[in-house]
Amino acid sequence: MTIPSFQRHILAWHRKNRRDLPWRNTKDPYKILVSEIMLQQTQVSRVLPKYEEFLRAFPTPKALAKTADAKLLSVWKGLGYWRRARYLKETAFLLQEEFPKIPAQLELLPGIGPYTARALACFAFQHQEAFLDTNIRRVYLHFFFANTTNVSDKEILTIAQKAVWKRNPREWHYALFDYGAIELKDKSINKRSRHYAKQSKFEGSFRSFRTKVVRFLLDQPNQTASSMKIARMLRDAETLYSPGNIVQSLLKDGLIKKKGKSYSL
Repeated sequence: MTIPSFQRHILAWHRKNRRDLPWRNTKDPYKILVSEIMLQQTQVSRVLPKYEEFLRAFPTPKALAKTADAKLLSVWKGLGYWRRARYLKETAFLLQEEFPKIPAQLELLPGIGPYTARALACFAFQHQEAFLDTNIRRVYLHFFFANTTNVSDKEILTIAQKAVWKRNPREWHYALFDYGAIELKDKSINKRSRHYAKQSKFEGSFRSFRTKVVRFLLDQPNQTASSMKIARMLRDAETLYSPGNIVQSLLKDGLIKKKGKSYSL
């Protein structure tokens, strides 16, 4: 398939199947940043209600930057990956005066990697550099690497960059997202992409017990509990991991704080 025919096919399909999502109806870089951080490893259906709630609580970078961590995590509750919320707050503090427009500058911000930097630059500022996520990768594999195995992202990006619809890169990448998520949702990229890795099960994982500790503290008076109380909760939850290791990992990531023999948010 040629690049022009590929573009025509994707755009024609998208005119009839475009998803109307709230973060697509704004060009405010802060609101787009919030959506991109929330959507990292989280399904759209789970993000939708939390996105609106989050922006009601923190409508501007300044509002987010000055909020207490306990309130932030309370609003974030239900999305998991708590570190993302902390990174978002740190980024908001740095963005109160000026918002970078170039991917290389955006990558310097806490919690923003190559994909998020390019997605944000595209959706907020119409930057024309191609980027990949699972759905976009699936589209290129389907159309350009149908009979090829072990395809690298570098190979995919070579074609993706040529295929960017220069007239509207923002809408082009939305079209690729939707085509991959809807039209190709049952097409596996396993074996054809070096990037593919099956996500590990959450329930019963080390990460799930980290989440239990944060949620437990959110429900405590003053968001504080003794180490013994936390250990008892983890034992009751039948963790196979050391409560001490779970707590230490949260301390290391700055998600909880130690106060004597107690811990708090």
